[in-house]
Amino acid sequence: MKFKYVFFDFDGTIADTEKINFKIFEQLADMYKIRRISYEELTNIKKMSARQLIDYLEVKKHKLPFILRHGKKLLKQNIENVGLCKKNFVDIVKSLKENGVKVAIITTNSKNNVASFLDNHAIDCFDFIISSSMFGKERKIRKIIRKENLEPNDVLYVGDEIRDITAAKLSNIKIASVSWGYNTVESLLKYKPDYMLHDPSELIDICV
Repeated sequence: MKFKYVFFDFDGTIADTEKINFKIFEQLADMYKIRRISYEELTNIKKMSARQLIDYLEVKKHKLPFILRHGKKLLKQNIENVGLCKKNFVDIVKSLKENGVKVAIITTNSKNNVASFLDNHAIDCFDFIISSSMFGKERKIRKIIRKENLEPNDVLYVGDEIRDITAAKLSNIKIASVSWGYNTVESLLKYKPDYMLHDPSELIDICV
């Protein structure tokens, strides 16, 4: 077994929240005086890091926690409409578990939203769910490594964004970026992830 733990991001990695989150963004844009964008602009926006996107949208930094909290509440009202990014995802995670790999979710979304999504899809294979701040995943990762008496080499993080790569590298763990999420493959590869996944099934060869 190559990894003892696999940590997963949620939005864009497990849950296909892109369209719903765009609608939520439209609701919040005028309320918080954020720059409005068209759906067609997503092609360019998906090349940006989270920090670049915040600047592009002209989000005032002190408003960011309130915007994120409000957005999570609106997502909760629509969570039953959120599907899986990949239909075979659950089977792959179950295969990892059967091979002795522990699996968890570390996300900037709320634990309630994640738990509701998992219940809606009858997914009960994750060992735990951790919610972090937008740029605080590395602190959560390090805390789990200490608590579980792990070595960084025991852990793989799976995510769809540039900030997931950054958090993994700051935590000294391996990162597998996915091709189906919020950031484009081209933008992710610039930050040199250890692995680039085009299908969840590739995790079996990587982890076991």
